[in-house]
Amino acid sequence: MNAFTAKLEPVPHGGLYVVVPAKVAADAALAHGARVRGTVNGVAYRSSLMKYSGVFHLGVHKATVTAAGVVPGARVKVTIEIDDEPLPTDVVPGDLARALAQEPRAAASWQKLAPAVRRGYVKNVVDAKQPQTRVRRVERIVETLEKGVPPRRR
Repeated sequence: MNAFTAKLEPVPHGGLYVVVPAKVAADAALAHGARVRGTVNGVAYRSSLMKYSGVFHLGVHKATVTAAGVVPGARVKVTIEIDDEPLPTDVVPGDLARALAQEPRAAASWQKLAPAVRRGYVKNVVDAKQPQTRVRRVERIVETLEKGVPPRRR
């Protein structure tokens, strides 16, 4: 795991980030969009990397900032490494997988979706509190995907 100290920077429209030094990025073999994990002042995080003008930025979640007891502008100790563990929403629930398998057009559309969009659909299913709600959500997803890949929102 690679470590560095950085200033916790605010994003103009909300959120926080730290700049990952070029040497740390190279040593950790980081890439744009890579999922990473580590600690911020000893508090564990999982996030993704962004790259602006050739510089890596690590988004820091508000919950991590709160747990670390820091504020924007503070200098924080960060550890970072590639996160190759799947997110909970990377695993398609069995009921959704079975429903997609029964509808080839929906299954083909599912494969064309961006990973973040697929995770959004999975989250929608696993967040259902009532079994009937879950069934309705799975049905709605399949119906939507049978029509093809939905256009991107703007």
